[in-house]
Formats: sequence, structure tokens, C-alpha cells
Amino acid sequence: MTVSPQQPSLPEMLGYALVAPRIKVLYVPTTKVACSTLKLLMSQIEGCYNDDAKRIVISPNISQEQTIHSYLVHGLTRFFDLKPKKRWEILNSDEWLRVGALRDPLARAYSSWENRVLLRAPGTPQEIFDRCPDVLVDGRVDVTASFKHFAKELHADLETFIQDDHFRPQYNTLYSDQVEYHHLARVDVPGELQQLADVLNKRGGTNVSLARLNSGIGIKPHQVYDTETARLVTEVYARDFEWYGFEKKTFPESTTPLVLDQLQQSLLNNLRETTERLSTVSTSAFSRVGFRYGLIQILKSIGFRLRFKGKNYDRKLLQW
Repeated sequence: MTVSPQQPSLPEMLGYALVAPRIKVLYVPTTKVACSTLKLLMSQIEGCYNDDAKRIVISPNISQEQTIHSYLVHGLTRFFDLKPKKRWEILNSDEWLRVGALRDPLARAYSSWENRVLLRAPGTPQEIFDRCPDVLVDGRVDVTASFKHFAKELHADLETFIQDDHFRPQYNTLYSDQVEYHHLARVDVPGELQQLADVLNKRGGTNVSLARLNSGIGIKPHQVYDTETARLVTEVYARDFEWYGFEKKTFPESTTPLVLDQLQQSLLNNLRETTERLSTVSTSAFSRVGFRYGLIQILKSIGFRLRFKGKNYDRKLLQW
């Protein structure tokens, strides 16, 4: 590694990393790269998974599978909560295993758009929705054209989109120039995710099986990419291609429009309305969890600000 405990440049963005103390594993999640599957696997191997907590989580999840992102459910330790000395040990010691996962940038970009924009996933900044309106044909979404419009907007203004972690380049998520990883599994290469699961199981003395969570709606990247769209997205994630050696694929000059039929459009509309309602209910629930809980979060926030006074940090880490 290029950093040392004497340097004050501990990667603060790694605050979203998760630690399994018993098996001594650091996992740095990357959104839309099997992060739900790996959080579940690691928490089960560590022995801290709390299935009962799924019923009390009040964040706006559209399925129980998505509750695995709650700390109440996975039970793993947040890297952010550890003291600096311990964090440096985890990042440098050979006793600790540091793992992550990678995915082809074009496939990840489509999956992120499908989840965050097309399906209106909770938590997506409104500005992203404003930049990515549906392209309609007779009142129905043209998925191919809508995704192409998103690619143009993403290429023109990445800063707006990386307000949402799903659109952040993998290079900037994993901090690979600062963290030495033992395993970076390619989830789109058959067998690599299972190999990582085998390593973790061996370390934990367990035999936990991989579970596929939060799969998409079945549309494949080759159905929506043409030459121009692929070029735009490739340029946005150029550093991912360069750093991790992803293969650059070729696509046709044009693609067949993929327009939802009337039934599919009705289902999409219903899903968006349900998601909006869930977000409203969740916001109301958070406002009613009690004075004591709110006071604790305020004190945590004040402590965090004092600890990193004068430094740049990810303000999303203030959320609990």
C-alpha cells in the first residue's frame, strides 16, 4: 500500500465498508455488484445475521430481500465506527482478508439505471429523475431510447449522478490505488463469486450457500446498447476499464426499440406508485421513532463532525 499510519489520508470514503471481526474480513461493497448477496453471505458466515429484524426495519424497501442493507439485519461492523488505529490494522495487516467485487461497467450502468430510474428505487435523488424523463411511444416507455437518453445525461454531467452511489465508478468506490485487496471477484465471470464464497466459508468454518438477491426484470444489456450508447458509457467509466482490464465489447449501430406493452406499462406504473407510497410511509415512520433515538443520532452526528473537523468526508455517513 502507498499509505502509512503516519499519514492522515485514511480513505474516509471507506466508511461504508463492512467488517466481520470473527473471521477477520473487510468487505467493501459496490452497488449493483452482488452487494446484497455478499452482505447476506458474510453476515451468515460471521454469525451476526438477524432474520427477525427484517420485520422492524422502517426504511422504504420494496422487498424483504433489500432489508439486508440495514445494519439491524446484517449485523456486521461498520468500518466507519472503528477507531483509526483499528482501521489501519485492517487495511495493512496480513491477518485480515480484504475483499470486493467487480462487474462489467456497461452491464452495471444498465442495471443501475433500471433499478434507480426506470423502477424508481427509493432514495434516488429527484434531480436524477428530472434529468432522465421517460421516452414514450403512445404513452408507453421505450426502454432503449430512455436508456440512451440517460447515457447522454450521465456522460454530460457525472457529478449530478454520483450523488447516488449506484452511478459512482467502481474505481472510486473501491479505492484500489489505496487498498490492497486479496480478492476482487468478477461477478459476471462464472465461478468467481463461488470461489470467493468458498474462501469466506473456509475462513469461518461454515458451509453457507450463495443466494441470488435483487435480480433485475430480465432485460439484457445487449438489448439496449448500440454503438453510441456503449461509447458514452465506456467514456464515463474509462478508468474502470483501464484499471481492472474489462473487455470492451462491440455493439450494432442501432438496436430494435424495446417498447413496453400495455400490461407491462400498467405494472410499471403500479410499481412506481407503490414505491412512492412506501417512501412516504417510511419518512413518516422515521419521524415517529422517538425523541431518544433522534437525540442519539444527533450526538453521533456532532461527534462525527468534530472528529473530521476541517476534512472532506461523505455526508451520507451521517445517516443511520
